[in-house]
Amino acid sequence: MSPMKNLFAAGALLAMTALVFGAPISAFAQAPHGGDAMLISQVQTELKTATFHSGELAQKVNALAGVQLHLHHVINCLEGPNGPDYLASVGYPCQGQGNGIIPDLKVAVMHMVPGSSAALQEAETCQMLALQAVASKDINEAQPFALVISRHLQTASQYLSQ
Repeated sequence: MSPMKNLFAAGALLAMTALVFGAPISAFAQAPHGGDAMLISQVQTELKTATFHSGELAQKVNALAGVQLHLHHVINCLEGPNGPDYLASVGYPCQGQGNGIIPDLKVAVMHMVPGSSAALQEAETCQMLALQAVASKDINEAQPFALVISRHLQTASQYLSQ
């Protein structure tokens, strides 16, 4: 095959893989060029942002609406703008940091990045907990979720640092 046909075939394979696995093409495009480190750096930045919203901001507000707002920021950071529970109207504090923690970790798992599978499990746990918390009608029920979510996010970050 000519170099041009090889490039076309590689591009087609990349696009099909992204469609099959539901991962953003941009994340796949980064990985072949030493992108694993860049991808993990992005995920770490997203995790830091989500941890700040759950562990700091949601913990310090005195109203249920504030807790729900910051935990929905966490959901948006976890899922990215293509996530099923992404809510643009509340804002996206992880914008420009990656494609969402969960989508980025799925790419890292496909690239067999050490710690990424365990980090993904932690992130998916956070997603489940955050969804429960934003559905709560009681600040005394929702706010403790924020602390637990923050700890799971920190654990995810630690898995990627090993």
